[in-house]
Amino acid sequence: MNEENIKEILHIILDSLQGKEFIWRLEGSANLRIQGIEVSIRDLDITTNEKGIEIFRNTLKKYIIKDFFSQKIKGHSIICNINGFEIEINAYGDKELKMFDKTKKILWNDLEIPILPLKYAKKFYEFINYKDKVDLISKYLSD
Repeated sequence: MNEENIKEILHIILDSLQGKEFIWRLEGSANLRIQGIEVSIRDLDITTNEKGIEIFRNTLKKYIIKDFFSQKIKGHSIICNINGFEIEINAYGDKELKMFDKTKKILWNDLEIPILPLKYAKKFYEFINYKDKVDLISKYLSD
């Protein structure tokens, strides 16, 4: 997935969410990429809360391929296929992973995107024990 794919998918998502106020943010490798870290991206990860899962479920229903309760995250997950790419939307049951108070909106390619800033993304990856991503972010922030 390249930056043009990310932009197209986020545009579709943002258009579908227009006028809806709720908590969500881009996460995962796409979050790192739009903040300047060179990583490969295979899917888009979005984090939200239970209200947000309902909103995504209703606004993206034509794209949903799987909708389930995940024991792994102790919360609901929705998997969508938009333009041939997987979008995973999660509502974590673990409050340490939510970090909604750290979410920040940035302007990226003329799109206003809620993201998790890198220093908090690093903490997130520490929580879930993804050492490679922790090291990648640490290196980027220290350069």
